[in-house]
Amino acid sequence: MTKYFAFGSNCDPSVMEQKGVEFTARQRVVLRGYRLLFNKKALRENLPDSIGFANINRCEDGMVEGILYQLVLGALERLDETERYPNHYDRVRVVVEAESGTEECWAYQAQPAVTADGLVPSRNYLNHILAGREFLSQQYFEALDQSQSYSGECACCGRRSEVLFVREDNRLHTLCQSCREARIKWGDSINRLLTVAETASIMNQLVMNGSGFSSIEELLSAAKARNLI
Repeated sequence: MTKYFAFGSNCDPSVMEQKGVEFTARQRVVLRGYRLLFNKKALRENLPDSIGFANINRCEDGMVEGILYQLVLGALERLDETERYPNHYDRVRVVVEAESGTEECWAYQAQPAVTADGLVPSRNYLNHILAGREFLSQQYFEALDQSQSYSGECACCGRRSEVLFVREDNRLHTLCQSCREARIKWGDSINRLLTVAETASIMNQLVMNGSGFSSIEELLSAAKARNLI
């Protein structure tokens, strides 16, 4: 059985599923002698150059928490593809600590040529790591959750703050948390997801420059009256 140590977005089992990487078990482990950095260049179309992915670097007093996966036959080869090995990440052997003792396993470490200082993760990326909360200590979880993440201009309200990336019609948009949540709530009320353009119109014409509404239903009725949705 092949064992793999995940410390980045693969802590989210839904990401592993989307990648087609099958596993039979997972458990909490700690990797000592390394530290977690977000210095791996994203190098993905439409993502800003300042965004970084997770990486591990040697550090005598360092410690990285993560998940040890037991992979099915052939899953490691699939991981190699999704982690862009060997051009972006190298696959290295590490020893992690589990409750039952030490385990030797594979991990991916970024090639020096595709790393840079000053990079930050997107909130989307951080949320994938945080999806492994049950396998992380409270202190480690909170430290990750409070990490500096990418800031940009919200496509709906125009404010600059921490944003999440939303894909629509093969295009990435940046939305602040408030506008993203509003888009979901408003969409739930009419049983369909609002487009980013519709959300922006409601936000700018009715919410930010309006006198206020007593309910979501009243807000959406006004939006329909103005043909915003």
